[in-house]
Amino acid sequence: MSVAGGVCPPLPGYHPQQGGHTGPPLRYCILQNALSEFRQLFPVTKQYAYLNHAAVSPMSQRGLDALAQYWEAQSAIGVISEETYFPVVDHARDKMALLIGADPCEVGWVQNTSSAMNLVANGLEWQPGDNVVTLQGEFPANVYPWLGLKRLGVETRLVPLRDGRPAFEDILAAIDERTRLLSVSFVAFSTGVRHDLIALGNLCRERGILFNVDAIQGLGALQLDVHKCGIDFMGAGAHKWLMGPQGVGMIYVRQESLEKLWPLTANWYSVVERDDHLNYGHPWVEAASRFEGSTVNVSGLVAFDAVLGMILEAGPARIEAQVLHLTQRLIDGLQSKGYEIISSTLPAERSGIVCFRAKGDPLDLLARAQAENIIVAVRVGVVRVSPHFYNTDEEIDRMLAIL
Repeated sequence: MSVAGGVCPPLPGYHPQQGGHTGPPLRYCILQNALSEFRQLFPVTKQYAYLNHAAVSPMSQRGLDALAQYWEAQSAIGVISEETYFPVVDHARDKMALLIGADPCEVGWVQNTSSAMNLVANGLEWQPGDNVVTLQGEFPANVYPWLGLKRLGVETRLVPLRDGRPAFEDILAAIDERTRLLSVSFVAFSTGVRHDLIALGNLCRERGILFNVDAIQGLGALQLDVHKCGIDFMGAGAHKWLMGPQGVGMIYVRQESLEKLWPLTANWYSVVERDDHLNYGHPWVEAASRFEGSTVNVSGLVAFDAVLGMILEAGPARIEAQVLHLTQRLIDGLQSKGYEIISSTLPAERSGIVCFRAKGDPLDLLARAQAENIIVAVRVGVVRVSPHFYNTDEEIDRMLAIL
């Protein structure tokens, strides 16, 4: 279904066994509970101060219950359960579209971020001498797909960083008349710096360049509107800030850019009238679902649908406010203790990730945290802390107390 301007229709209510919303359309819901009341939905809090959502989020009770119900139905009635559960694939699509300001037809399901990046890299029609601009310090998922285009005569340009962030003028200098695409992360995995997607999207529009975003380290914690940012393509796995299961990811393809991308995973799900199996002349479906590669991870999407419902119920704006409150509390504590903070402290650049240098071996600090049931990470030699909206001030203070 296509709606002009990317405005999504209201979400219908559906049965709770599908892991979904049963009340009025989510866009009109007023949150009745404080964010703290969502904490009880995370069993991990009974044992750990879990501050590692930039790696893998723990599953919420809502996702767990939805998944258990799905597999119970599969076990009890097999294929008969499809009538109940296959529609959840599109219920989740509606929710994801609502979360990112897209039309549902612009959202497709993939396995992970790397799958989305590779669909873009290998689906565009390149010419020898074209180039892609990305950033130094990107996670490999947003580098290797572009480097692989060398076989087609396409150059990958890595913009150097200044103090852990790209300078707009350096990105501008890397772009020329043969630049086809700019690809950046929403949030840098190793510094937590949030990139200005609106400014970069405007640059791409002015220069006639396609804009691709690896959103995995921000989406779910920070608000994002793909149309306002002028994004053509975007990918994100569900298992970090979106708090979904591993092996589920999304790809966003702007409607105007749909025909620029060849469906490398073309199959019977890619065409209209998919049940007309022996007619091989059907056109591609006019939606990002053409890139899904046949049957998607239905069980994973059943769980993810329930989690997306929780995110929308809690409210993306309130989630972002809580995440930024917690990271600011951590930054203030680190500064008071004299730690070198790698992440930006500028409001426009902050995210759910705070990276700092340990006073000594960072792995020793990691072990000390784990001994206190505090879960953080070490990446590229620095300590990385990444709380989500159900975490508390007390858990941040516990982390600061062991430093």
